[in-house]
Amino acid sequence: MAVDDGSRLGLYVREDVRDTVRERQAQVILGLYALVGFWVTNTATANPAIDPADVELFTKLSSPLTLLTPLLVLGFFCSSLVEKRTSGALTVVLGLPFSRKTVVLGTLIGRSILITTAILLATVVALPIAYFRGISIDPVTLVGSTLVLILLAITFTAIAVLLSATTRTATRATVAAFTTFVIFAANIWAQFPRLVVYAINGLSYPETFPAWYAFVVALNPMAAYTYLIADVFPALGGIGFIRPPQEPAFYERPAFAVAVLLGWIAFATWFGHRRFRGADL
Repeated sequence: MAVDDGSRLGLYVREDVRDTVRERQAQVILGLYALVGFWVTNTATANPAIDPADVELFTKLSSPLTLLTPLLVLGFFCSSLVEKRTSGALTVVLGLPFSRKTVVLGTLIGRSILITTAILLATVVALPIAYFRGISIDPVTLVGSTLVLILLAITFTAIAVLLSATTRTATRATVAAFTTFVIFAANIWAQFPRLVVYAINGLSYPETFPAWYAFVVALNPMAAYTYLIADVFPALGGIGFIRPPQEPAFYERPAFAVAVLLGWIAFATWFGHRRFRGADL
């Protein structure tokens, strides 16, 4: 039975990947990542005053890819299930030997394969350009930071599938996706516990914030990614609106950051399936 379920899941994943190709979604995403890899690396040595050997490849790639990945994942994948739902295609799919669990997991895996391929493509495109331009390439940093970026991409893919599984129209899914991106990428997330501290302190901010405030801030997947990258690869530093702490607590360390990202994947998948299982199609 488990083998049969696994084969059905594999079949659905294959069809989901094919759907992204038929809808030209895969071509657009892969093209964008290839373009970013080419453009960023090609312009990294545009300043003649900078020695190309002083430029590290993934240091240049990390910032645009880190901001681009959640945006594209949420923007493209938030409609992965809801469009099939509104078109009636999902009713047909569920009439075949596919369970709702298979649909949610298959969509997550299929879209994760696509975004992982895109990230690897950006790196592959950048490598020969960096080599011929004399840009420094640290294999350990390149491989390690790419794997962490892939983990971040899968995290936001799970969140996108969750949004798609819990909304009834593509418009609502798109609005929810954009809102989610702003909350996490612009670190609006940190303002929520900040308001709680403000309220419980008599409508004023204390001189020292309680430890739980930084703990809640660390639950932002973008913060977890930043803390992980900054600790393991210090040269990459902070990204976007989030800066790593000078003296990180245990919940700002790499092990906890990985747990946060994996926790978001597990929670988003579980809750998305739970809501989707009881949804009236």
